[in-house]
Amino acid sequence: MFFNLLNQPSEAIAAIEGDINITYAQLRAKCAGFSTELTTPGQLIFLKANNSIATLVAYLAALANRHPVMLLKPDISQGKLDHLIRVYQPNLLIENLSITHLHARPIALAEELALLLSTSGSTGSAKQVALSAVNLQANAQSICDYLPIQPSDRSITTLPFFYSYGLSVINSHLLAGACIVFTSHSFVNREFWQLFKQLEINSFAGVPHSYEILLKLRFTRMVLPSLRYFTQAGGRLSPALIGQLAGYASAQHQQFFVMYGQTEATARMAYLPGDRALLKPESIGRAIPDGKLSLRDELGRDIIENNSLGELVYQGLNIMLGYAQNVAELAAFNPAEKLLTGDIAYQDEDGDFFITGRLKRFIKLLGQRVSLDEVEQLLAELGLETYCCGDDNGLIVAVSTNSPTKAAQQDLLFDNNKALNTLLSKQLQLHHSVIQSFVLDELPLTANGKKDYYAIQGLAGLKAG
Repeated sequence: MFFNLLNQPSEAIAAIEGDINITYAQLRAKCAGFSTELTTPGQLIFLKANNSIATLVAYLAALANRHPVMLLKPDISQGKLDHLIRVYQPNLLIENLSITHLHARPIALAEELALLLSTSGSTGSAKQVALSAVNLQANAQSICDYLPIQPSDRSITTLPFFYSYGLSVINSHLLAGACIVFTSHSFVNREFWQLFKQLEINSFAGVPHSYEILLKLRFTRMVLPSLRYFTQAGGRLSPALIGQLAGYASAQHQQFFVMYGQTEATARMAYLPGDRALLKPESIGRAIPDGKLSLRDELGRDIIENNSLGELVYQGLNIMLGYAQNVAELAAFNPAEKLLTGDIAYQDEDGDFFITGRLKRFIKLLGQRVSLDEVEQLLAELGLETYCCGDDNGLIVAVSTNSPTKAAQQDLLFDNNKALNTLLSKQLQLHHSVIQSFVLDELPLTANGKKDYYAIQGLAGLKAG
């Protein structure tokens, strides 16, 4: 397993943080030393996970000693932390290698349970994805099989440790014997790019919001000779921006990978190399090595015809053990053979998959079925950046003032959004009374950089009240 660090060259640099460089031999020693603090077998651990060597040591020591660990946002509120402690009753809370002993009672834990990751970007949700060591190892191996990770590589942290995508970057680089550079600086900081160039970083990862920021910072004009490849996952990036990034990578003799995944599959399920991203920027590509993608219709039957819509289904060793919402549900799991992703997709003649929307991203208004993703796309074509959500009582549309709108389109943002509501009423053939829209300076994101629809629903409730 990658977390035992047994196959990596001892003198290779494993991690860098500030002025600290540690080799794989030193990392093994640090993990062994910390393991002496985890003597009671089978303890449930809560780990506040920041981007640091200390978090890496605690994480690896917990896995190696078969202590299931829940990764938490380092600045999680005390209220959310208290709630999770009540629900899961962990034995230990670890932060920066400091251990708080909460209780010593034995907990019934499934033997295969290794990791718990929140289904919510806030990491305060009680619902957790339960993963095994086999899940983690299989996904790290698949990623190493399709990404050009070399033992000499250095990758810099651009995503949270507690986020499945950010964690998979760490896991795969450890498996490859490569180096992880930990930093708290973001893309917008000059210090990030100084560190990038100083340490000759070879790769980085980003979510759609990351690349939207990077392109505003004129990333495609940067000269980064050490960069060999970069990746995108964590949601849908617009085809136009994918095209820009793939074109830049091609011109710089780099590689750009678009990837698709869910926490329920440990991290990633599909990938699209840069050469196909130039040709098919709307596609998620094909299944990762040792994985399989397929489609099924509303009756659960396999779809074999090309260009036919159905629910995307995934099979592979990285499929989760299951969900847990309290400590009692950690005792046993019944893993599913297939993961129903909830995404609507089709497969083209070349074998590449394309996602068109979400099963649950539909509402029914006045007897009419409305796709929230299609409404967002409609408004995007008008130059408006929006989040669309709601329920069977009404459609909610939040519009960003930072939308790249043209002068004529700005009219949609004024007069208490009456023009926008009228447009939607006409386009969707719905009465204006079931449409609510409002303008925000910035559309909210979760801690994982994804669209925070729950926040929009809350704001709509406040405005409506």
